[in-house]
Formats: sequence, C-alpha cells, structure tokens
Amino acid sequence: MLRALAVLAGVTIAAQAAVQAAPTPIRIGITTILSGPTADRGQSEQYGAQLALNSINESGGVLGRPVEAYYADNACKPETGVPATKRLIEEQHVAVLIGALCTPVTHAIMPVIAEAKVPLLIATSAGQDFVDASGAGGNDYAFKTIPSEVDIARGLMRYLASQHVKSVAIVAASDFFPQANAVALVKAAQDAGIRVTDQETLDKNTADFAAVLEKLKATAPDQVVTVLGPYTAAFFKAYEASGWKVPLTGRIDFAAAIGAVSPQFRDSGALSGMTGIVVFTPAQQTPGIQEFVAAYRAHYGLAPTQRSFFVYEATLLAVDAIRRAGSDQPAAIEKALKTTTMPSLLGGSYTPDDHNHAHTPLQILGLRNGGPAVIGSE
Repeated sequence: MLRALAVLAGVTIAAQAAVQAAPTPIRIGITTILSGPTADRGQSEQYGAQLALNSINESGGVLGRPVEAYYADNACKPETGVPATKRLIEEQHVAVLIGALCTPVTHAIMPVIAEAKVPLLIATSAGQDFVDASGAGGNDYAFKTIPSEVDIARGLMRYLASQHVKSVAIVAASDFFPQANAVALVKAAQDAGIRVTDQETLDKNTADFAAVLEKLKATAPDQVVTVLGPYTAAFFKAYEASGWKVPLTGRIDFAAAIGAVSPQFRDSGALSGMTGIVVFTPAQQTPGIQEFVAAYRAHYGLAPTQRSFFVYEATLLAVDAIRRAGSDQPAAIEKALKTTTMPSLLGGSYTPDDHNHAHTPLQILGLRNGGPAVIGSE
C-alpha cells in the first residue's frame, strides 16, 4: 500500500512539474461580430486568425511560448463592444487587440485602448477617420492595417488617369460607406486632374434606375464610377436595358453585376471594359496569395474574404511585433508596431506612416474569361 502511494505521489509531482514547466501562452484579443445577422463576417475573421495561429504555433510559437486568441463578441453594438473589450484587457490580460469589424464599435473602443495603453490593430474598419485619429497628435495605440476609402479612391483615380480617362460621373448608394467613398472619389478625381461631370445617389426610394442612367449619360463622362451596395443588380439591369456602352468602374461586386445581366449581354462582351478596385481578391495570381487561399480552403472549405485575409495578416503582424519586442508587454508591442516593416502577401509592407497607417497595394480587376481577374495594381 505504501509503495502504491509513493508511486502515485511520484506521478502527481511529475505531472505538477510538467504543468509548471509548460510555457504560459501569449494572449491576443480579438473583438468582432459573433452574433446577430452579420455573424458570418466575424466568423470569417476568426477563421483568418486561427489559420495564422496554426502556422505560428506549429513553428514553435513566439518567444518560446504558444499564442492563443481570446474572442469577444461585440454584436456590432458599442454598448456590448466596450465592456467586452474591457474584459479582454482587464480579465484576460491580452497583450494586443485586433478588431472590431463593426465601425461604431471600433470608434467606441478607441478611448478604451488609449487609456489602457493596449495596442489595437484595426484590420477591417475602413474609415479614413481612424487614420486621422491615430498616431501623430492622436491615439498612439491605434494602428490601421486595411486601406481606407481615401487610399482606395486615390488608387482608382491613379489607374484611370493612367488609362487617359479625362472625366467621370459618380453614382453611389446612400448608405454611410458608399457616401464616404463618393466624397473621397470626388476629391481624388480632382487631385488626379479628372473632371467629375455628375454625382447621383441611390436609395430605397429610387424606383427608376433608367432615369438615373439618363442623367449620368447627359453629362457624357468617359467612365461611370459606381459604389452601388444593395443596388448593384437593379443598376446593372438598367444599364443593360439602356444600351449605353460607357465603361463602368469603381467598387463593383463582380459576381452580383454579372449575375444581374442576361447571358446574351454578358457573352456579347458588353462588360469587357468594366474594371473595379479591391483591397484583396482570391483571384490574385501570386504564389503567396494562392498558398493562403489554398490553405484557407483546405481548412474551411470556403474562399477567404478580405476580412479573413486582413485579420490573418494582422495576427502575423502582432506576433512579429511581440518577437521583435522580445516581450508580450503592451507598451513594448506598441513601440515594435511603430517600426514594423513586415511584408504583406499583397506586396509592399505594413510599414506605418506618422498616423500608424500602412499602405498595402490595391488590386485592379477586369473581366477575363467571364470572371474577375487582376489586371493591375496601385
């Protein structure tokens, strides 16, 4: 009996020693939408983060420690997102945050991370106002990794100018983001020496899309720049019916646009001049992007979204900063993020400007063999 107890005690001590010897995981906090009608968007962020963590931990983690993600559901509501973020900081003691997908929540947690002095990588909230509020003269702990609407507008207008486009008309949905894009597009066009001939807004009261197209046509632009949102199908059906052959460009949902027109119209080559600008596309035929797409499909059986991709790279960026800082202390990570030169699979790097904003390349899409393909970058 005594021998058995001694053996049991030895096993217990050995197990305790093993637990004590196991390195403590480094904690990354991710606040996103995990409930409600847009929870699939938050899930795509989870998938991107986990794919990055799998690679990191299979390679030995960082600083000899594994890395774990702690998630907080912000439900796209500031009243939910603020306390959820505080729990990540105060109870889970995360070293760095990624989030918050939902723009109102991202706005609401900016003062929280500034007060707590915990870095936030804004990987999917696109607004230029986050750039303006971060870094020099603002929130030192906020870092924006996804291009803003200003970046996108400038990239598109640079491309159009390179194609000798002299004038554009702009049509955008009335929602906040399409309108923010429209404002940025007007300014970028002016800066590029491109004349804006007309601006039209689409909303739930827009019943006659043909009339909108007639207004645009009357100003004779070289191209029409679109940010259509939920009105993509209706606009493209009206475009087909109009017989107007002006090239369309902008932030176009290619799948929705192609699906809205007749097969005869599509096959006639009527959309062959259509272009668009995106921050990420699985169609980009570079080895790094295609390896990412293949790994994502293998794990989840889905094509990655831009949310998946930018959270994937934000996770890598956070771990790279921890490695270079030699510490999981938030203040050390903040300093390391300010000096990062980590390359992106998109090309370029996440080197931040004075406002803690990186400028990764944008992709220009065109139609090739009936589907979207990258035809350039800006």
